[in-house]
Amino acid sequence: MTQHIKPALIMLLFFTVLTGIAYPLLVTFGAQHLFPIQANGSLIVSDKRMVGSELIGQTFTQPDYFWGRPSATSPNPYNAAASSGSNLGPSNSTLVETVTARIAALQALDPDNKTPIPVDLITASGSGLDPNISPAATGYQINRIAKVRKIDPNKLQELVLSHTEGRQWGLLGEPRVNVLALNLALDANQVAHADVNATDFTLPPSKVYIEICQKEALRLHPGELEKERMLHRHGDFWVESEIQTIDGSQWLVLCDLTTGKVMREQKLIDDQ
Repeated sequence: MTQHIKPALIMLLFFTVLTGIAYPLLVTFGAQHLFPIQANGSLIVSDKRMVGSELIGQTFTQPDYFWGRPSATSPNPYNAAASSGSNLGPSNSTLVETVTARIAALQALDPDNKTPIPVDLITASGSGLDPNISPAATGYQINRIAKVRKIDPNKLQELVLSHTEGRQWGLLGEPRVNVLALNLALDANQVAHADVNATDFTLPPSKVYIEICQKEALRLHPGELEKERMLHRHGDFWVESEIQTIDGSQWLVLCDLTTGKVMREQKLIDDQ
């Protein structure tokens, strides 16, 4: 019996080392050296911070940003831990109501735009995580964003074209635009930054709502306020607060200094 057990144990040990240690180490080493960006999640870095991934969409609802494809994941949109579609049929009343509401929201922000709304702006993808939209979907939003940001639509079109990816290897998929990368580039081209306490940065006294914004940010995400910076564009002012929450996560909260209302909340990705 021993003569059968011994070779079995040797083979078990051999394949355990081969498939459990050697192979994973080899694959990890190769991935980190050949495809380091993809191997680490295709993360997007802005101002030395991880702000997202090229592979996972984020929610944008402000009129001065490009909107991405809707997400049907729960409990929150673009939940990477629960990738799914709505699984609703075309005759389902809930789907009809949802799509109708999305159409109304887009038309309310740009009532003069009579162009047919691209389908990827009003329907969720099968994964619920799609980070890209079609060039047609970006084109539909250009005039709205140009009006809000008070910039030349042609310049905005150039920015979109510079962020448009073609078919993979010229064959697979369709031309697409990564929404998060495009919106970051939009801010980089439009926003002037300054410290909140900078002496050379003057705000109209009636528009100073910094304390209100601080309290609102900490109410939404209880913790410690680590950093703040002022954002300014065409007479509009915001304060961006970086918060270390009680549970250890980091959040970036953008607040309008004219109204004291929070405009955007974004969870930062831990780069540890």
